[in-house]
Order: sequence, then C-alpha cells, then structure tokens
Amino acid sequence: MREQASNTTVCIFVVADGQEHPVKLSNAFYGCGLSKSVISRSRATASHGSIRSIPPTKIADHTGRTYSSTSKVSLRWYYDGGTQTFPETFYIADAATTDLPWDAILCDTAESPSSALVPQANTILRAPGGADSQREKERKEREEVNRKKYERERREQVDRIREAFASKQARAKHG
Repeated sequence: MREQASNTTVCIFVVADGQEHPVKLSNAFYGCGLSKSVISRSRATASHGSIRSIPPTKIADHTGRTYSSTSKVSLRWYYDGGTQTFPETFYIADAATTDLPWDAILCDTAESPSSALVPQANTILRAPGGADSQREKERKEREEVNRKKYERERREQVDRIREAFASKQARAKHG
C-alpha cells in the first residue's frame, strides 16, 4: 500500500536506544525506491546511536543514483505529528556524499506517511458484566478483614503494654 508519490519530503524524528531527545530530520524523503534506509553521517552522529561498521554496501534509488555505505545505525523513528515509532536500520552515507540535499531517505518498506499518521483506534475492553462488582465486593471484604485484624492486633498490643506497666508498678510497690 504505497500511495505516496516518489520523493515525498517528510519530517521525521529519530531516536537511539537509551537516548531521551529525538533528532529532527526535517528534510527526509519517502518513496524513492530504496531497498534500505539511508541517513546522512551528521544526522546519524547527532542521534548518538551505536554506529557499526559493515562491509561496503551500495544502495540504489529508482533513478539509478547509488549511495555507498560502510556503517549503519539502528534507530527508532516517527513522523512529525505521529504517535507510533518504527524500528529501522539506517545505512550511513559515506563521506564522499557529505553534501547531501537530504537528512535521510526511508526505504520503500518503511511505513507510509498516510498510514502512519492515521489515528490508531484502541479498543476499550470491559470485564464481563458483573465481574467488576464481584471484584469490588471481594476488595471490600479483604479491606474489612484487614481492618478488623489491625484493630485486634492494636488492642492486643495495648493490653500487653498495660499489663507490663501494671506489673512494673506492682513490683515497685512490693519491691
């Protein structure tokens, strides 16, 4: 379901595992016919993700332009305004292509903007009829049992203290 035109400019954010702050990629492309996602070295470095070396890899777009990569970084990304994140391995464009006119290019298997930005419907599940009232009844019963146990233990403790005090006073009188 790839209804977006080729070379659609999108704004995405990427974030590496263990990082709190996402990196904004305001000039990313979607729908360029890439089999792998590509990211500029500066944006990959800014993500603070773990960059791993790989054997030299060539990635070609639908126009025949190729990008060379000898490293990659695994990040999570999401569209600006989106609520869902997607894991992605980005191949880092090598130094020979540092003057790239983009921050990243998403591969063709990446989630399309139109489907990723559709609000997700979350089904609200209810317990079967009567189950909530039964749980509430059981909770109240446990609460009452615990309250009575607490009061009984408190009375017993007060009685022990009184007995110890009375015993101490009796010994002092006779002592």
